[in-house]
Amino acid sequence: MKDEGPDALFQYAIRILAARAYSEAVLRRKLTRRAQPEVVEPVIGQLKALGYLEDAQYAEGYARMYAGRWGRAKVRRGLLQKGVSPAVVDRVLDQLEPENDPVSQAVGLLERHQARYKGNKSKAIRFLVGRGYALGEALEAWQRFTSPG
Repeated sequence: MKDEGPDALFQYAIRILAARAYSEAVLRRKLTRRAQPEVVEPVIGQLKALGYLEDAQYAEGYARMYAGRWGRAKVRRGLLQKGVSPAVVDRVLDQLEPENDPVSQAVGLLERHQARYKGNKSKAIRFLVGRGYALGEALEAWQRFTSPG
């Protein structure tokens, strides 16, 4: 572990946040590898005060990035693994749900990835459930996909 001062640690944090977004928990782990926790906490506080570190914004960006490719459950698991609090995750997913119809997204996945399941219903359902869609959503998507018209 390096013993960087607060100014150098702050500059490092700004540099890596400029490259990509991080959740507070992940950034804290990264900074703790470079400095003592008593130096890390004020830097985290300073980043939050300046608006550079916000778990709700991170969660919204993450959810939007994977919308259409992953279902709600998989996005939720991913955010929780990144250290975002369950309350923030649920709030963000609830806000985004009205603009994202999961069944339509699942139908889109079935259309794009037909080679994965080759017309086999059980493979298609497993594919969608593995992507984080609820079983009911996967079944409805299959029904819409296979129905004529």
